Amino acid sequence: MDESTYVVAMTGAGMSVESGIPPFRGVGGLWTKYGTPRMDGYADFKKDPIGWWNRRANKEADAHILELRDALEGAKPHAGHYALAEMEKRGAIQSVITQNIDGLDEKAGLKNLIEIHGNRTKLRCIECNERISLGSFVPLYAPKPCEKCDGLVKFDTVMFGEPIPDDVMTAARAEINKADCVITIGTSGTVRPASGLVWIAESAGATIVEINPNKTKLTALSKISLRSKAGSALPTLLNALIN
Repeated sequence: MDESTYVVAMTGAGMSVESGIPPFRGVGGLWTKYGTPRMDGYADFKKDPIGWWNRRANKEADAHILELRDALEGAKPHAGHYALAEMEKRGAIQSVITQNIDGLDEKAGLKNLIEIHGNRTKLRCIECNERISLGSFVPLYAPKPCEKCDGLVKFDTVMFGEPIPDDVMTAARAEINKADCVITIGTSGTVRPASGLVWIAESAGATIVEINPNKTKLTALSKISLRSKAGSALPTLLNALIN
């Protein structure tokens, strides 16, 4: 990191697990517990957005969504989140691309943050990508059309079958193109298109560093693999950088 000029971190589900948010896959995963959901959620939403919101308000959502929602409401940033924010403040990293929707990176103080799968505390127009922060407010009814373009408004989180918003992918690719070092943290490297960004960086000559307690698809790409959880590895890394 000291030898690099532009360091980008990419965080995945393992980062959130340490804040008490269950993963989707693997041991203890929501899909392992409840079964893999249908992959056409976005199409269903677009066919009947008002009905979708009504089902959500009446807690008729899938069981894995209800459990995830409860976990997200009580989740707080951990030491790893705060260490990343401090690294950014000190200029040791230039940006963070996260696959998580929990908003914990933002709460920890990260500024140059790209939430590739959206943020559960925001609404987004699917036409112009205008976003509205909700804070702790949870809408019970379908939001009004977008004030800027009259487009359909949904939660910012990306649904199954929904493309990653163009502005997000453009921003993420721009950061990867500038990176000469990419640190992957708590991600298995299995979710596309986010994971593909790491291969793009590596093929362009960037040094890949992995922080994960388990071997992943990214391990073979990585010059250094630290078998550790983010909550302990990132504060240690921060101390090494400033001492």
